Amino acid sequence: KSTTVTQNNLTMQNIEQYIASKPEVESVFANIGGPKTGFGGTGFGLENESELTIQLKDENQREKISTEKYMLNLRKELEQKYSGIKYTSSLVGIIGIATAPIEITLTGENYETIFPVALRLKNIIDKIPGAIDSKISVEEKGNPELRINMDNEKMAKFGLNTAIVGGTIQNSLSGNDDSKYRENGTDYKIRIMLDAFDRKNPDDLKEIGFINNKGQQIQLSQFADVQRSAGPTLLERRDRRTSITVTAYNLGRSDGTIANDLKTEIQKDDVLKSTSMLWGGMIKTQNESFGSLGMAMLIALIIIYFVMILLFDDFLYPFVILFSIPVALIGALLAMNLTLSNLSIFSILGMLMLLGLVSKNAILLVDFTNQLKKNGMYYKDALVEAGRLRLRPILMTTIAMAVGMIPVAMAKGADAEWKNGLAWVLIGGLISSMILSVYLIPIMYYYIDRAKEKIFKKNNIEVGIIQSEKV
Repeated sequence: KSTTVTQNNLTMQNIEQYIASKPEVESVFANIGGPKTGFGGTGFGLENESELTIQLKDENQREKISTEKYMLNLRKELEQKYSGIKYTSSLVGIIGIATAPIEITLTGENYETIFPVALRLKNIIDKIPGAIDSKISVEEKGNPELRINMDNEKMAKFGLNTAIVGGTIQNSLSGNDDSKYRENGTDYKIRIMLDAFDRKNPDDLKEIGFINNKGQQIQLSQFADVQRSAGPTLLERRDRRTSITVTAYNLGRSDGTIANDLKTEIQKDDVLKSTSMLWGGMIKTQNESFGSLGMAMLIALIIIYFVMILLFDDFLYPFVILFSIPVALIGALLAMNLTLSNLSIFSILGMLMLLGLVSKNAILLVDFTNQLKKNGMYYKDALVEAGRLRLRPILMTTIAMAVGMIPVAMAKGADAEWKNGLAWVLIGGLISSMILSVYLIPIMYYYIDRAKEKIFKKNNIEVGIIQSEKV
C-alpha cells in the first residue's frame, strides 16, 4: 500500500521488458496506477497497482499452446522471478476484458458480521478446481491514512472552526490552483502548497500553522491528535444494506460447472446457507440469457406448429413433423459432448436454428405422403413410397448443410472458439435428424392414420385414408 507510482513504475518496467522479450509476445501495453479496465477493477487507479495487456502472435507464428495455458505458465514464471507481487490474470475476449464470471454479493447489517462470511466463501472458492484469483471487494487491512481527531472545545477557544482547518490542510497537502498567470493570452494555473520536504514526514502534519481572527499562529498539535490508521478500501451498499462482493475467475473449466460446484458446497455450509446472497457477473447474465433463449425456442415451436396447420389444413400432421426436433437436439448435445464444447449462448442459438432446419426433412415426407394419398394410394403404401422417393433430397440437403459447417467447426483462428460450439450443434443436430427422422416420422404418421382408420371404421365412416384394395 505504501508503494509510490515511481517505485511501481520501476518494477513494472523490468516485468514489461521480460514479457516483451518472449518470442510468443507481439506487444505489451502497461497501465501504471491508472484506471483499471478489467480484472474486477473498481474503475479508478491505485498507486501500487498496474495492469499489463499482452497480445500474443498468431498461432502459426508461435509454439502450439493455447492462450489460456500460456497465460498460466507466464504467471508462474513471474511469481517465481518477481516475488512480493500479487498477480491476477484474465483472458481478453471479443468484447474486451470481461468482468469476473463468478460474482456473489453478501448483504448484512455491518461489515463486522459479513466479512468473516466473505472470507469463508473465498476459502471454499479457492478449493474448487478451475476457480482462480478469488477476491473480496473490501480488504481487511484497508488503505493507510492519517486520521485527525480535533477537539472542538480547544479549537473554539483558539478562534478556529472546521472549515478553516480543513481548507488550510487541503491547501497545504493537495495545493490550491485558484490563482492563474496569464501570458500572451494563455492562462497558466499556479498551484500553492507546502514544499515536498515539508510533506514527506507524517509528523509534519502536526506542525501545520493556522491564523485565527486575532492574528495568532496556532499549530494543529495544539487542538488535534494525528493518528495513523487504515481506512476502508470500498464502501459498498446494496438495497440500503451493507454488502461485500466476492469474485473469482475460471481457468480450464466453464463458468457454469464451477458455479454448480460452488452452489453444492454452499448448501453444505450452514453459515453460508443462512446468509443473504445474490449471484451476479457472467452467471447472472447467462441465466437470464438462457431463460430468454428458452422462451424464444418455445415461441418458435408454437409458431412453426401454427404455420404448418395453415399449410396442411390439419392439426395432426404438423404435430408429427414436430417429432423431428427432439431427435435433432439429441444429436446436438451428443456432438457437444464428443467435442468437449461448453453450453453457451451461441450453442443455444444453434439449437434455435435447428428448429427450422430439421423440420424440412419431416415436411418432405409428410407432404409427399399426403399427395400420394390424394391420388388414391393406401396410407401404408404411400409412406413406403414417400420414404423411397424423398430419401435422396433429404440426404442431399442435410449432408450439404453439415459439410458446409465443418470449416466453421474446425476453425482455429482468433476468437474462433465461440463459433465452434454453434457449428458442432448444427452438425450433430442435422445428422441425427437425418438418420432418425426417416424412421420416426413415418412411424408416427402410421400410428396416427391407423388410429383414424379404426375410429372411422368403428363409426362406419368411409374416409380418404381407406383407399386402394381396402375399399
